[in-house]
Amino acid sequence: MALHRLLGFRSAVPDPAAVADFYTELGLAGDDVGGWTGSEGGGAVRLDEGDLRRPLSVEVGCDSEADLEAIARRLTEGGADPRHRSGEVRVSDAATRVELVVRVAEPHRPPARVEPAEPNAPGRAVRLDARAPGVFGHPRPPRRLGHLVLGTPDITATRDLFVDGLGFKVSDELPGIITFLRCSTDHHNVALVQSPVPLLQHYSWECDDVDHVGHTATALCRADPDRHVWGLGRHFAGSNFYWYLRDPGGSFLELYSDMDRIEDDDAWDVRGRTPFEFEHIANSWGPDIPLEFIEPADLATLQAGWATAGGM
Repeated sequence: MALHRLLGFRSAVPDPAAVADFYTELGLAGDDVGGWTGSEGGGAVRLDEGDLRRPLSVEVGCDSEADLEAIARRLTEGGADPRHRSGEVRVSDAATRVELVVRVAEPHRPPARVEPAEPNAPGRAVRLDARAPGVFGHPRPPRRLGHLVLGTPDITATRDLFVDGLGFKVSDELPGIITFLRCSTDHHNVALVQSPVPLLQHYSWECDDVDHVGHTATALCRADPDRHVWGLGRHFAGSNFYWYLRDPGGSFLELYSDMDRIEDDDAWDVRGRTPFEFEHIANSWGPDIPLEFIEPADLATLQAGWATAGGM
């Protein structure tokens, strides 16, 4: 795959300062210029001020200038109008008005990780006369930006631009409803959902393990219970543990761990790509999906905004 990682995204929110304060409380590092990242760097989230919350751009890394030339050629052949200059290709998705940017970039090299303690299990007691290390954990910053989910009024057109134009691969999908796309070995870096208007449905930060997810989300929700949206649970698509919070901009922020990794496409198609049906959209286990996760509470405001020049 010429693409190798998610470099980040930019979104507009009515009050960037409030979202930045939330990121600081979460433990993210950064500022208004360079964006916000996790403890190991990687992809960054950048904020602009706007009357309407909306995604503005998605940035992806590729290996070489030759990859950019191939991407620009595919986009042109598909009827798009890419802007290609040294080091990057830009193209706008007509359905979402999101600018998609592919840049030549170094692969992300995460630091070495400490292996988690092996848990006790029936017939296998490996921790004797001691408490589990997880109970001594504490809230801490997530590791890195993992993925984002875009709502699009034309999921087929947006999907074709990502897959046929940019070179993303499909990991799982229910055609016309939701598509999980990858530009790295993560199960998904971008997911698309059918939506009445363009929106940033949610974005996700990777944690070390489920204890990391739990400690950090619990601390944020204890400080403000209204932040809690959905969790704790485990998704079917991607297999990851999740806990969703509400950020001050109106989008959902997910803390997750234990995502599926796909390094061999053929192996995934044989062993990993089990049937993905409608009942799998929410989770394998956990609380029922809340209505606002499907229909945002501010949907009427977003629809009104997109119906005027200010929403464009």
